[in-house]
Amino acid sequence: MPQKTYRWTAQVSDGKYDDGESAGTVRASSEAEARRLVADWVRQDGVRKGSRRPWTATHIELT
Repeated sequence: MPQKTYRWTAQVSDGKYDDGESAGTVRASSEAEARRLVADWVRQDGVRKGSRRPWTATHIELT
């Protein structure tokens, strides 16, 4: 299945605070795969930035 480039924005939260919004692009073969990749990226970004609580994408928009 050919991959498509999706632009995304995600509301980010650590479970206690709404930390804002992240945005970017991702290449995926389906919308479901793109959402999984974005959710993984948000979690990893929280780790990279030293968050004590795990970050989650509470709302993901794809275009």
